Amino acid sequence: MKLIIENCERKLWEWLYLEYKHAAEIWKDNIVFTNVKDNDMFIRLRNLGKVYRESFIEIIDDSKAIVLDPLAEKKLCRDDFIGRDYIIIGGILGDRVITGKTREYITKKTKKAIVRNLGKVQLTIDTAALVAKLIYMGLNLDEIQISNEVEIKINEIESIVLPYGYVVFQGKPIITPGLINYLLKKYERNEF
Repeated sequence: MKLIIENCERKLWEWLYLEYKHAAEIWKDNIVFTNVKDNDMFIRLRNLGKVYRESFIEIIDDSKAIVLDPLAEKKLCRDDFIGRDYIIIGGILGDRVITGKTREYITKKTKKAIVRNLGKVQLTIDTAALVAKLIYMGLNLDEIQISNEVEIKINEIESIVLPYGYVVFQGKPIITPGLINYLLKKYERNEF
């Protein structure tokens, strides 16, 4: 099984890179980045996995694929992987609410892939990659605890709220490695 991240961003923002890197760590040597048009992004992502300038629809047989779309009617389950070689997620930095970007940029491209969701919460790219991997390994979606948001305390008064779902393991959310430091540095530079 390969994870394909169909990149839908024009630039490799640091936050995006951190999520891509974490997804690559989760899926090891089984990750592919498609639709990478920006040359700097192409070069940088080669350290994480295979990279293609073409969209996934140009390089794979979509009848062998699962597209993860938050607006899909059915939830992903282990049986969905039978006879499939690829799981495709959107390389899209999310909004506070689900806006249908995945449907617009990815789902509409395919005619033969099955389309599934990972629940009603907006997930980060790497969280979607982790949840997909856990289901592929045999867990049911209902067995995976996912937060509605995560609050990062800056001091006694201020905090940063990430309005995205993260897998919760042993009472703690699995947040993208490096993301908290990135956000704290942005806060220190008054970039919010």
